[in-house]
Amino acid sequence: MQVRQIAIAMGVLAYAWTAQADVTIVAQMKGKMMGMNPSGETITYIKGGKMRTDQTMGRDQTSTIMDVDSGRMIAINHRKKEAEVWNVAELTASLQGAGANVAADVEITPTNETKEIAGYTATRHDVSVSVDAGVPDAPVKMTMNITGPAWLSTEAPGVQDYANFYAAAAEKGFFFGDPRGARANPGNARGMMQMYREMASKGIPLESTQTMKMSGSGPMAGMLARLGGGEMSSTVTRISDETLDDSLFEIPAGYKVKEQKVK
Repeated sequence: MQVRQIAIAMGVLAYAWTAQADVTIVAQMKGKMMGMNPSGETITYIKGGKMRTDQTMGRDQTSTIMDVDSGRMIAINHRKKEAEVWNVAELTASLQGAGANVAADVEITPTNETKEIAGYTATRHDVSVSVDAGVPDAPVKMTMNITGPAWLSTEAPGVQDYANFYAAAAEKGFFFGDPRGARANPGNARGMMQMYREMASKGIPLESTQTMKMSGSGPMAGMLARLGGGEMSSTVTRISDETLDDSLFEIPAGYKVKEQKVK
């Protein structure tokens, strides 16, 4: 789940929307991470304070809904017809207690290089992120380093709404990753959200490559570094501001709903 949601992620004004528009982003993703190959098509929908990401990997079809308005994170498995619902306020308090208040060191530097992607001009930005990825109080100290180019567009439809959503989500304590895994690695979960929030403030990423490497010290650091690395790339093939139906952000009728408790 954590790998899948990191892949998805390959998206200050809070609720101050002016000319609000819905956003649909279709992208192709490929790569290898943590021994897995999370490749396939993703479709991201943003409507005000809600974002849904659909992903297909082999036989698995999943959806993740971040509902900033209600403070819920919903993970849907369409093959099993199940939905897990998490209270983000409870998750945030739990993660802060586990050490997730460590900020990531994020640098996103624009260059003079541009190209057209999905019909829109995008500017290359060089991304460098360093965030504490270790388990609090553990003898092994690990750091996740993320580097690579991101082609950001300020011309694509819904660019302001995209930025608004990530700003509001970060403000409410949302993060990327499986909540169970995030508690074991809280710094990495919150660091990824910080990176995407800052990236979104500069434009919509129409193409990106992220190389992730783990480094650290202490027993077993070398083995964890080999297991925790990888590279993912994403290319947007279509983006639009078509009006979205509210039902997209609801759990389908007939699905089994599991209200998850934070331990």
